[in-house]
Amino acid sequence: MRDAVIPRRHHVRSRGKVKTHVKARVWENLYQSMDMPRVDPVVTGFNANIDRVITVTPDVLRSLEHLRVKGSDTILGQLKQSMSSCSAGELFIKDPSVFLALSEPFSGSGTLSIGGQAGIAATHLKSLGVTPVTCAVPGAGPGTRGMLRDAGVIPLTFEPGSDNPRDMTHLVFEFSPGPVPPADNVIPRNNRFIVSPLHDASTVLIPDAYLDPFLQQIAPCRRAFLSGYQYLRTEQEFMAAAGQARKIRGVHPLMRTHAECVSGADPRVMAMMLRYIFPVCDSIGLNEQELGLFIRTLQPVDQISGVLPPSTPADCVRDAIALADATGVPRVHFHTFGYYFLVLEAGAPSPESSRNALLVAARATATAAGGDGQVLSREGLLAYESVRGVLGKEESPGIFRDADRVVVFIPTYISRNIRKTAGLGDILSSTAFVTDPF
Repeated sequence: MRDAVIPRRHHVRSRGKVKTHVKARVWENLYQSMDMPRVDPVVTGFNANIDRVITVTPDVLRSLEHLRVKGSDTILGQLKQSMSSCSAGELFIKDPSVFLALSEPFSGSGTLSIGGQAGIAATHLKSLGVTPVTCAVPGAGPGTRGMLRDAGVIPLTFEPGSDNPRDMTHLVFEFSPGPVPPADNVIPRNNRFIVSPLHDASTVLIPDAYLDPFLQQIAPCRRAFLSGYQYLRTEQEFMAAAGQARKIRGVHPLMRTHAECVSGADPRVMAMMLRYIFPVCDSIGLNEQELGLFIRTLQPVDQISGVLPPSTPADCVRDAIALADATGVPRVHFHTFGYYFLVLEAGAPSPESSRNALLVAARATATAAGGDGQVLSREGLLAYESVRGVLGKEESPGIFRDADRVVVFIPTYISRNIRKTAGLGDILSSTAFVTDPF
């Protein structure tokens, strides 16, 4: 996979100016007409932890500057880079003792909430009325399991009490523009930077003795939102995880599986995700950073440049098509500030239903962000118009057919003066996935 060459796709090509214009009110009407559909039982896995959410202030930056612990300079540098680009980021700390030393000064700071993609998705979906929601979390600690149960989620740890598992608490630095000025040509927005301990691979793999009972328990489920693959290290672990994902997919003909991506994973890990995990999934979810990193991983070594260039919306569509072609994934869900899109197979039976799932998810995500009311994103409308200029006239709002792919593209609702950023990508991806009848 790493040696695959990604050409500039012929699918996404300019067809000249399009005279027709879909007004913003069309999108407003579509958003207002969407209701949360009934959703079948869902299973999520495999990473759930506790998040310590810390608002970044000048005092927090100063405390990092004065922190004399191995790795603190890296945290400060990458945090400032995220703040400058107003983009999400994550740093994995491999040494548990180093992570403990780094996190100790913040032990009394911030607020605690459920974390991890599986944990966030599970509690959110339950809040939307999905029943039941099962969360497979091998090795989760008692505090994490308690948070899941309090939210009405069924946590499955497979070996309760046998190894006295400890809770993993991650540091989530939420920031707004100000303490570090945004770089030129960056849209100022709130975001977050996560500092995580590197979990053991056993937190992503179901023990062999429990696999068959687990598959029987999730047989009523029709959607599996899977994550945590960034914690696998060896090819054997990835092969085992891929085999389990394939078995999860096989519990029912209507079961669909989704792998959610993260930033900050080791390039070798990303290469093995491309090789083993994506091809056995029906869907993947990622943001602009993650898409760029996976595309970079697919490129021949001699074509890799030192810095990822900024991408236009049309570039992102092109790259998502290339990723789908390279891995065979039937559904690629891309999300960034202002717009979301799907790349589907040409035979997708109901693109309108997939678009409506994105609309429902966008509204749910804006609600979860809090803030002072929701508006249609101006940046998203501009991105939509720019993509229309490349893909050509749509079949219906947001739906384009180009060669052997369907592209579903929407401008999003956003909340003004949002209250939170942590977990919004997981909320969005999980909602769009479970409500999409693809």
